[in-house]
Amino acid sequence: MRKFIRRMGNVVLLLICMNLIWGCAKEQERLEKQPENGALEDTVIGAEDQDLENERDTAAKEKAEEPEEEKDWYQKNQELFYETADEHGIAHGEADKYFARLCRDNVFQDGTMELTGLMIEDMDGNGQKDMLVMVLDGEEKPFYGGGCIWIYMNEDKPYCFDDEACSYYGWFDAFWADIDNDENVEIVFSAQGTGCGAAGDSYKVIFKYKDHGIEQMELPSELTDDVGIYVDVTQYPEENSYSAYCEYLDETIFFQSDNIEDWERPKAAQYVGGNVRGFYDLCCVEYEGKNALQASEYLHGEGGIAHWVGTAQFLIVWDEKGNSSIARWWIEGSDASYFVEEARTG
Repeated sequence: MRKFIRRMGNVVLLLICMNLIWGCAKEQERLEKQPENGALEDTVIGAEDQDLENERDTAAKEKAEEPEEEKDWYQKNQELFYETADEHGIAHGEADKYFARLCRDNVFQDGTMELTGLMIEDMDGNGQKDMLVMVLDGEEKPFYGGGCIWIYMNEDKPYCFDDEACSYYGWFDAFWADIDNDENVEIVFSAQGTGCGAAGDSYKVIFKYKDHGIEQMELPSELTDDVGIYVDVTQYPEENSYSAYCEYLDETIFFQSDNIEDWERPKAAQYVGGNVRGFYDLCCVEYEGKNALQASEYLHGEGGIAHWVGTAQFLIVWDEKGNSSIARWWIEGSDASYFVEEARTG
């Protein structure tokens, strides 16, 4: 019995030892593999970090490639206004006042209108700056129309002018003078359109500032839409010989200009051309001791619109009742010695 118990004790002890040895071996194997598992975890973490870095790089690159967000109309209008005001010698503090007035009157129509032109001058000569502001539809941008002109005189209510026949892209010129000698200032405005050929495409309008208000003045014309004064050009058999007939004045002026080279001249006088596109290049001049308005007309000959043969000049005056008329006209060209101003009536 004792031998059996001893033998069983040895068996149990042997089993315990074997179990301990197996357990130690497992622990040793786990410990041996621990660095490898740690390296794997580091690799996984490193890969995640790299992916995150790549995503950041991609996002940054995409953002860099995106076009800069367009400035809003208010900011663009403001920048252009201050830039132009600076060109006119207007201090920033004073410009603040003028720009605030435009915003108060909603000239930019809640951001839909784009500032295309600005003049800040003392137009009526009283020592206070006045403004001429041109705006255009910033979304539609039509060839003609789609805009307006605002005129600010002193502290008076601003005057807004719009005409679908006018271009508001900022290609304009304006001057102010008492062209009709009534002791009130007139603003003579011309806007260049998108047309080509001859004198181009010039829109004209005259504003009179009187009694704290603005009204339009009329130009003498044979058509209500003011295409100028009709002039017929006739070519003669003699070399470089032409005449211009103005029906409005019922007068003819004979002059010389270059014929189209290598073209056969007519055997008898014949109509070949006339004025194109109406008045342009308006300016204030002195005539008989008073102010007058001078207006040009482009004339073409037998070669069509591209064949310039001269420029008809007209002096426009106003009587005491405000009625306009043409006091004098003549022909000008590239070489004054080429021209013979011999006028006749009838």
